[in-house]
Amino acid sequence: MADEIGGAIVLSVIATIIALILGIIGLFLNLNWLSFPIAVLIVAIGLGLLSNDFVSAGIAGAITGFLTAFLKGFVISIFWGGWAATILNNAIGGQYLLLIFVGAIFAAGSNMFLSGR
Repeated sequence: MADEIGGAIVLSVIATIIALILGIIGLFLNLNWLSFPIAVLIVAIGLGLLSNDFVSAGIAGAITGFLTAFLKGFVISIFWGGWAATILNNAIGGQYLLLIFVGAIFAAGSNMFLSGR
């Protein structure tokens, strides 16, 4: 059980980095508030396909969503400055619950329906 949780944490850290990169690309493409949920959705589907069972996939997706929501303000401030991060967070909110649910649901769902295990 500890190996599964440790593997889920390692997968979620890697997936968070990929989700942040995809979110920044989405912001450059002017997707605004949808850029990070779409990035977490894409990464969560990949997490579900890589995980062994749907519980560890859901945990990895939830951790990825939380870390992405936590770090997106820092990443936005690197590219556009602190004012842009503040305006974006105040305009659309922190998106913590949205990204956690998107990550967990799509990771577990893709593991159950797409992985074929």
